[in-house]
Amino acid sequence: MKRYVEKGIRALTTPERWPTYGVKLWVGTFAPLSRLPVVGRAFARLVAVGLGPYKAKRRFVKLTGRSYVSPRAQIYGSTLDLGNRCFIDDHVTIYISNRKGKVILADDVCLYRGTVLEVVKGGEIRIGSGTHVQPYCVLNSVIGKLVIGRNVQIAVHCAFFPYMHRIDDVSIPIQEQGFSSKGGIVIDDDVWIGTGVKVMDGVHIGRGSVVGAGAVVTRDMPPFSIAVGSPARVIRKRTEHPDPASHGEEARTR
Repeated sequence: MKRYVEKGIRALTTPERWPTYGVKLWVGTFAPLSRLPVVGRAFARLVAVGLGPYKAKRRFVKLTGRSYVSPRAQIYGSTLDLGNRCFIDDHVTIYISNRKGKVILADDVCLYRGTVLEVVKGGEIRIGSGTHVQPYCVLNSVIGKLVIGRNVQIAVHCAFFPYMHRIDDVSIPIQEQGFSSKGGIVIDDDVWIGTGVKVMDGVHIGRGSVVGAGAVVTRDMPPFSIAVGSPARVIRKRTEHPDPASHGEEARTR
């Protein structure tokens, strides 16, 4: 008992620790109530207010060990498989048009605000554990699968399209010709994808690769490679010493 009293006194006499204890108290009070039917959403909003803005809300995951789904997120569809300790930020949209489609998020996945996951016509999106998708990314799956590995870092404004519109018949509007796929998109573990990258259908990005900002990836990348440009081309392997002449190109990976 004495140890707990001393711990409490230290907390009360250490001003910089007050916010942390306040957040713990707030979350501990309202988080269990957020599971209640009907009124649970109101308590979820109260929890969110007490956590602070933007990524500060990830403290909910740390403090409770549970997944956090913002009350401002839009989720439609019954085939979302949400892992443990996931973080779904404000204004994230997950849209699954029918039961044939799937979105599977493994443990510790973070989706930040403005990101859209859309699955139609039986498509599938799988995201591995520890992967972070930064704001305003678009992940679509129509008939081809989008598979993203573990610990992948995806910067803002990236887009993934594991399908194509058919355009063969000029007598029919493109929107009426349906879709095709070369096999979807696969991104292996530990990949870093820079700002504004577009990844097209049929691409496999190997483990540990880096894709420079603004690149359009139209072909496979071997493991541990660095690619830049539109269309993206591999300029070297991460395991090789860089060529001084390529420093300007590599700067675009940021």
